[in-house]
Amino acid sequence: MTKLTIFLYCFLLTILSINSQQLQWILLSDGSSGDTPMPRRDAALGFDSTFLILYGGRDQSGMPRQDSYAFNILQGYWEPLNFPNAPSSRYGMASASSIGSGLYIFGGFGMQGSSQFYNPYTAYGQSGLVSYKQNPAGSDKQKPKTMNKRDAAAMNKQNPGVMSKQNPGVMNKQNFNQMNPMGHNNYNDNDDRADENFHALPDSWFLSYLTKSWQQTQTSQQGRGFGSAAATPYSSGLPRIIYSMGKSRDWMYSTVESAGQVTSGYNPIGAGQAATIMYDLSSYNPSYPHARYGHSTTLLTDNHLLLFGGCLSGYGKGGPCPSKDSWLLQIDRGHWERLGECPTTKTGAAMVTLPSYSVCSSIGQGIFGGWSGGGGMGNEPPVAVLWGGREFNPSSIRSYLSPNDEVAVFSLSQKEWHLKKARPSSDGGFPMQREGAAYVAGCFQGAPGMFVYGGRSVNDRRLLLSDLWFLQASSQDALSSPNSRGCIYPFSYYHLHGIFQFFTYGVIFPIGYLVGRHAINLSARRPLHMGLQLFGVALAICGFSFGVHSVRAAAWLHFKHAHAIIGIITFILTIIQFCAGLVGAIFLSMHNKKNASFSETDHKYHPKVDHSDTWGGEGVWRIGHRILGLLILALGFVNISLGVFLAVLPLPVWIIWYIYFGFLVLLIIGLEIVALLRRSPSGKSGSYTRTELREDPKGTSQSSLKYSDEPTERHQTIVTHKPRQGATRPPPPEPSRRDTSLPRHGGGTNGDDMAPLILNQRQPRPGDVTSSATLPQYPRPNEREYPAPIRKRSGPSESSGFDYYVGYAPEHEQPLPRSTIQQQNEHNLTRIRLQ
Repeated sequence: MTKLTIFLYCFLLTILSINSQQLQWILLSDGSSGDTPMPRRDAALGFDSTFLILYGGRDQSGMPRQDSYAFNILQGYWEPLNFPNAPSSRYGMASASSIGSGLYIFGGFGMQGSSQFYNPYTAYGQSGLVSYKQNPAGSDKQKPKTMNKRDAAAMNKQNPGVMSKQNPGVMNKQNFNQMNPMGHNNYNDNDDRADENFHALPDSWFLSYLTKSWQQTQTSQQGRGFGSAAATPYSSGLPRIIYSMGKSRDWMYSTVESAGQVTSGYNPIGAGQAATIMYDLSSYNPSYPHARYGHSTTLLTDNHLLLFGGCLSGYGKGGPCPSKDSWLLQIDRGHWERLGECPTTKTGAAMVTLPSYSVCSSIGQGIFGGWSGGGGMGNEPPVAVLWGGREFNPSSIRSYLSPNDEVAVFSLSQKEWHLKKARPSSDGGFPMQREGAAYVAGCFQGAPGMFVYGGRSVNDRRLLLSDLWFLQASSQDALSSPNSRGCIYPFSYYHLHGIFQFFTYGVIFPIGYLVGRHAINLSARRPLHMGLQLFGVALAICGFSFGVHSVRAAAWLHFKHAHAIIGIITFILTIIQFCAGLVGAIFLSMHNKKNASFSETDHKYHPKVDHSDTWGGEGVWRIGHRILGLLILALGFVNISLGVFLAVLPLPVWIIWYIYFGFLVLLIIGLEIVALLRRSPSGKSGSYTRTELREDPKGTSQSSLKYSDEPTERHQTIVTHKPRQGATRPPPPEPSRRDTSLPRHGGGTNGDDMAPLILNQRQPRPGDVTSSATLPQYPRPNEREYPAPIRKRSGPSESSGFDYYVGYAPEHEQPLPRSTIQQQNEHNLTRIRLQ
C-alpha cells in the first residue's frame, strides 16, 4: 500500500510538473554549423511531425530564394532538399502548415521559373533512413544540436564580431554583400523600393507531407505579397486554408480568400479559382479591418480567424504603420469584431495557435485529432501567442519596445490580450528581436509550442539571422505565466498629424471664419480674424509636415487615395488663401489712408476718415476670399472625417467627432442664412459703415449728448448764398410781427441753449432751402461769402436761436405762421447746422 501511494504521488507530481511549465525559450540551432541554410527573411516554414521544412525567402543580397531545407528535430541538423517541380523563387509569401496534410504557400514577390534537382526528402522512406514517421527508441530524450560556450568563444576569437556576447548561440554579424544584382542593398531602409524590382505572384502551391512533392493549386485574381495565411493546424480531415490581404507593387488589398478544402487528409488540394470571403473594400468603413500587409493571422478554430497589426500606409491606402489593431472574424457569418488593443504596434510578427499536449502525444501515432469545427483542441481553450515583429519606424516617437522576455497571449474564451513573461533558454539567453521570421506551430519532445527561424534584426537592419528557436507553451502554460506589463499605447508622428490638422481645420479656421464673417459689431474683428488665421496656417504647416514624415512609402504610392489627395489640395488652397488675405489687407489699409479727408469743426481742422468698411463689403476681393474660405473649411471637414477612419481609432472617437462636425455645419449654415436675411430687399448688402462718435463741441444739451456724423449730415461752416434766377424776394418782415413766444437769452453772449434737442424734423414748407420750391430773387450788387453770424439778443424777449429761414438776408427775413413745436424743431435744427 505504501509503495502504491508513493507511486501515485510521484505520478501525480510528474503530471503536475509537466503541465505547470511556463513559457520558455529553447535554442535548437545557433546557425553556426556548416549545414545551416543561408541567413534569410520572409521565408515559409512547415512542421511535419519530426521535421521542419524551410522554403524560399530573401537572402542578404535581397534576391528571392527557391531552395528548400529540412531540419531534423530529433537529431538537430539541417539538410538541403531538391524538388523536381518546386515553386518559383519568391519571398514574402503567405504560408500555413497543417499537421497530417502539408505546407501551403500563396503569392509573394519573385521571378517565374523553377529548376529540376535531386530531392533527398523523397528518399527518406525509400533508403531506410530515419524517417519523420519513424521514431527511434529514446528519441524523446535526445537533445538538439547546439553550440556550447567553448565552441562559441573559439569561433568568436577566429571571426571577431560574428557571435553575440549576450547570446553565444545566436549569430550577431554576417559577411554580407552590400549591393545586390538589382542595384539595391538589402539593408537599405526602403523595402518598398526593393519590392518594385520583382513581380507580385498570384499562384498558390501545396507541399504534401505524404507524397513529398509540390503541386500548384488555386490562383487569385490579384497577385500580392506579404499577406498572411492560416490553416486548420491539426486535422485529419479537411483543413480550411484562408489567406488575407497583402500588397502588389502599386496597390494594397483587403481581400480575404479561401483556398478551398482538401479532398482527403493527404491528397493535394484541388486546382481552380479561390473562393472570396471579403472583397477589396474601401478603407473608410469602421466595420472591418482595412487593407494592410505584414500582418499576422491564425485560425483559433475552424470558424474563428484572428488578425493583428501590419502596415496600413501607402499603396493607394492610408493608416498607421505599424499598427496595433486586432480583429476576430466569424467565417460562417462573415462578421468582423474589433478587439481591445494591448500589444504594441507590430509588422512581420510571428503568431500561431498553440496545440495541446494531447495533440503532440498523438503525432507519433499518426493520429491528429482533438480539433473540432466549433470548439477548441481537446479540453483546452484556443489560445494564440504573438512574438517579435518590427515595433517602430522613423515615424515613431514613442514605441515602448517589448522586453526580450515578453510574449503576447490571446484567449478566445476571454477575447482579451495578455502580456506574459517567458523564461530564457538553458544558457540564459533570449532570441534576438526580429521581423520577417519564418514560424510554425508544432511540438518538440512532446511539448507544444512555436518554432521560429531566421528573420531580420530590428536593432540592426543589416543583419539577417539563421538561428532556430522553439517557444515551449501550451494553452494553460501561456495563461498561467506571470504578467509582463500593462497594455501599450505608442505615439507617433501619424498621431501628431491628426491632432494638428484637427485643431487647424476643426477649431481655429472655423472660429476665424465666424469672427471675420459674422462678428460685424466686434471692434477688433479684423485683427482677431487675421491673428487666428495666421496661427491656423502655422499649425497646418506643422501638421502637413508630420503627415509627410509619417508616410514611409514613396509619394507616388501614397497620394493615390482620397484622404491624401484632398489633403494636398486643401493645404495648397490654405497657403493661397493666407497670401491673398494678407495682400488684400495691406491694399485695403493703403486705400483707407488715401481716402482720408479733412473737415472744419469749431474753427479747428480734424482728419475725417471715410469709415466705409471695404474689407467687410461686397467687393470682388471679399467675395472671392469668402468663397475660398468656405471651400477650405468644407474640404477640411471632409478630410478630418476620412482621417478618423484611416487612423483606426476607437468607436467613441468617431462618435464625438461627428457630433462636433454636425454642430459646426449647422452653426455655419444658420449664420449664413441670417446674413442673407439681413440684406436689403434690393439684394445689395452694401458696405458696412462704422459711425464715428464725438462729443458735442459746444455742449448744446444738458448731458453733452453724443451724436454721429451720418453721411446725410455733413455740413460746412462756410455758407455761400446764391440767389436763384427769376425769383423775387418778399419784403422784410415787420418787427412787430416777429414771433416772440420762445424765450431768448441776453444778448452779446454765446451761452449754450439749454432747450432739449427734439429729433423730430419740421415739415418742409414753400420757400425753405430744403424744399423743392424756388426762392424769390432780389437784386444784390455784390455777391460775397460770409460766415453765418451768431445772432445777439436784442432784448429780453428775443431768443438767441433762429426762427427765420436760412438763406434770406437778415433785413428781409419774413416769419410764417407755425406752431410752437415746429418753431422749436426749426430752432434746434438750425443751431446744429451752424455748429
